[in-house]
Formats: sequence, structure tokens, C-alpha cells
Amino acid sequence: MNRTAMTHRILLPGLLLMLAGCATAQAPATVPAAESAPAAPATANIDIDLLARYAMETFDVPGMAVGVIKDGEVVYAAGHGLREAGQPGGVNTDTLFRLASVTKAFTAAAAAVMVDDGKLSWDGPVNQVLPALRMNDPWVTANISMVDLLAHRSGLPAHAGDLLLWPVPNAFTEDDIVAALQYFPLDAGFRNGYTYDNVLYIVAAQAIEQAGGTSWGETVDTRLMAPLGLDRCFAGVIPEEQMRNLAAPHGGRGSDWSVIERNRIPRQPDKFSPAGGIACSLDDMLTWVGTQLAGGVGPDGTAVFSPAAARTMWRPHNPLGVSGAEKQLHGTNFKAYGLGWRLRDVHGVMEVSHTGSLDGWRAHVVMAPDLGLGIVTLLNSSSSAARSAVSTQILYSYLDAPPIDWVGWYRDQQSSGGGSAEQDAEPDRGPVQPARPLARYTGQYADPWFGDVAITLDEGTLRFSADKAPKFTGPLLHHDGDLFLAQWDDREVGMDAWVRFVFDPAGRVTGVRMNRQMNSPSDLDHFRFLDLVPVDNAKEANR
Repeated sequence: MNRTAMTHRILLPGLLLMLAGCATAQAPATVPAAESAPAAPATANIDIDLLARYAMETFDVPGMAVGVIKDGEVVYAAGHGLREAGQPGGVNTDTLFRLASVTKAFTAAAAAVMVDDGKLSWDGPVNQVLPALRMNDPWVTANISMVDLLAHRSGLPAHAGDLLLWPVPNAFTEDDIVAALQYFPLDAGFRNGYTYDNVLYIVAAQAIEQAGGTSWGETVDTRLMAPLGLDRCFAGVIPEEQMRNLAAPHGGRGSDWSVIERNRIPRQPDKFSPAGGIACSLDDMLTWVGTQLAGGVGPDGTAVFSPAAARTMWRPHNPLGVSGAEKQLHGTNFKAYGLGWRLRDVHGVMEVSHTGSLDGWRAHVVMAPDLGLGIVTLLNSSSSAARSAVSTQILYSYLDAPPIDWVGWYRDQQSSGGGSAEQDAEPDRGPVQPARPLARYTGQYADPWFGDVAITLDEGTLRFSADKAPKFTGPLLHHDGDLFLAQWDDREVGMDAWVRFVFDPAGRVTGVRMNRQMNSPSDLDHFRFLDLVPVDNAKEANR
């Protein structure tokens, strides 16, 4: 692939003027210009440098890397902005970013390698290679397949088990994750709908490890990264000498940007890596996308997975609904999930894509196979709007579709729908009921998959601490009656939770129920799956 950066000129003069005006008027002096290869003659239709700067200024993004591959050639690749706010060094095409859930396509491809080797089956029972796997239903346990895991059609509630993965660090192991699945109800119905779940990819990685005899990270690095020459893309341990030119994850906005320390790129892979932990540069991501568009064949002709496997991963395994808004806006008639990829049509063109979201990181890969087109957008902030606006603007520049300023569109959507108006505000509920004597709430509690929790009394304040998840440590502030609000000591965790103690008629605590304090419509309530009971009760139930 020819790694040259091509400056795209837009065919819509009004939009070009708008982009140029916003970029010029709002660009801060601290943001360096794009770092890219020398520009080649323009033959396409959009100035991506201006687009990136417009999006970064609109959505307060410190740094971004954007690349486009067309018909086997990289026609644009550039870094914009800062790797880390307040530190020298701009983003370039060699800067490492975390991919978050864009990683899932690598895990699906690692499974494809095992299928090609005859060591795994797409449709055979996973527990033939991973006997420890138990679901909440014996029939599902005996029949759940790799396709079921990778296409999110297990029947698990969406995001069940995410507390085993985040926030880091925690002490849960891959074995803990596999063992936990038996405790989650299959309320969506096995193979009866789409419920996105990260832990399924951890289970798939364990099956890959059992089938191939090497860890998931080693399989990805040796069977995918190395043959493709991806020397700045890592699933396993990152060599010390490669811990350079790293982007940092940011929270906050503008002058208040701060680095989310817990989510910096680590040398050692996290246990959630098969679901969202790969770190990669833009250059290597463009090679990866080019390999996908070529059906598993790399730039030097090396095939890392078979054409049959490529077709399987892009096959619609789990149909998704299409909203009226999607139909009107994108001309979409069809949506589905493949294996590590989302599929849909956009104005008559097939789109294969996936997003990645981790606190402080956003990633997006969009491919239009019929056009030979691939787009990669990597951010060191949590702005989903910026990610989507840039990718969509570039995609639409290749489509026969109405011209839209997608940065402005996402800005307006964010303004109109976002002000998460006090999700936890309550109407006047009358006098607050007092708590019982605080010592009545203290004790050891346990959940069968989350483990032990201690409620202690420290200088007149109740405190919550989870044995295997130390980030969930903090005071319990009284709200009403037996309801308290857990405010975690580490304010970066961002998932304060309601804690309600349940008492029997004799005044004894029989359980603790938890729910996340919702501050945004997009918040996920991972705590709702917990069923904490006093340790003595838990021991009695297990006898």
C-alpha cells in the first residue's frame, strides 16, 4: 500500500468555506498542524485536515488520527493535535491509541485462524474446548457456539458482567469471568436478539487459547500482527522500546482536560483486552483495514485468514432493527451484527464498521467494500460525536447522497438531546425518613460472581469496599430510610451507585441491592446484576 497523504478537496463550496472558517477562527495556537506524509495530487473531494480541526474544536478533542484507504492505496493519513494536553508532542500516524471495541474484529479474526486450522468450529459447542463454560440454562451451555459469542446472541442481558472488567485495576481473573456467566439470567432469549456483551469476547478468547495452546494475545500477535508487518499494533505485551509516542486518554473539556490515568496504554494486556484492549497506530490500522477489504490478504500477498472465514465474519448473524430516523437520514433498510463487525446499507452501499469506546478513548473503523474504501478515526478523548462526525463526513464524500455538515449535525444532536436533565432528580417526596442506627448496616456481604463486600463504620460514616474491585471504595451518604448513595473515593470512576439495604420483619439485613446513579441517558447500570447477601446467609445457601 502506498503510504502517502492525499489532501481531499470538497466539491461543495459552501461546506468547504464553512469548514475553513470554523477551523481558522477557532484553532488554538497550542494545537500543532497535521503531522503526515507529503501531500499527493488531490483527486477526491474533501479537505480532511480542515474537517479534523473543525471537529476537534467543536467537540474539544485534544488529538486525533485519521486515515483513508481507497482501492488498496492509503490516500490520506495524518495526525492532528496533541498526544497529551500540556505536554510537548503532536499526534502522528505512528502514535499509539487504544482501540477499545474495535479490538473485537481482531478477536473474531483470531477465531477464524483457529477455524482455518481445524482447531475450532464456528457452530460447534464452545464447551467442547472450554469445559468450564456454564450458562444459566443447561441446554444453552451444551449448544452455545463461537458465532453465538461473537455475534452477541447469547441471551445475556446487555453488558452483563462488565463490573468484572472495569474499572481497572481489579483482581478478577479470566476464570472468574467464565465462571460468572452461570449467574446471569438469559432474559433476552438464546439466539433471539442482540444484546451487546463484552464478557462474551473474553470467553471466546479463552476458547481460542484452549484450542491453539497459546494465549489470545500471542495468537493475535503471531498469527495476525506479525505476518502483516504490524509492528505498532499490540494485543499481548508491548515491548519496552515500543512504549513511545503514546497518546493519553483525556477527560474534561478544553482548558480542563485531564488525563485518565487508569486508562493509559499499559505494557501488560488487561484481562478485558480481547473485548477492547489492543493498542495500535494509524499506519498499522490502515494495513489492517486494507487486509479486511482484501478478504484476509495483506499488502505483500500473505493471507492471514481464508476467504471463507472473511465471508463468515461479514455475514449477518444477528439482525438488528432499523429506526425511522436511520431510514430517513442514511437510507438504511438493513442492519445486522456479523462477527466483530456491524453491517448495514447506507444510501445503497454496504457498510462494515465498528466503534470503540473506553473512558478517554474513541475509535471508529468504517468500510464500504463495494467502493474499496476504508476509514479509520482514532481519538484520545471520549467524544463519540467527533468520532462519528469525521468518519461520516468522509464516507459521505464518496456517496451519492445529499450534502450535510456532519460536524454541525452531531453538534446540534448533542445540544438538543444531551443535557441530561437531572436523571436522578425526584419530585417532592416529603420528609426524609431517618436511617436506622448505622451499626445495623455494617457487616460482610457476598455476591456469587462479584465476591465479598465490606460495609464498615468509620468516624460516623458508613463505607463500602469491594474485595476484588478496589476502585469501588467510598462513603455511603444517607438519602432516605435504608437508601444510601455510594460516592467512590476515586472520582474518575464516575459510577456512583444507590445502595438499598433490605431488612426482614425481625430487623435483620437480608440483602443489599444496587443501581447506578444515572446522570445521562447513555449510562449503563452494571450494578443491577448484583445480589449481595450477608456472608452467613451466603454460606448457608451454599451448603
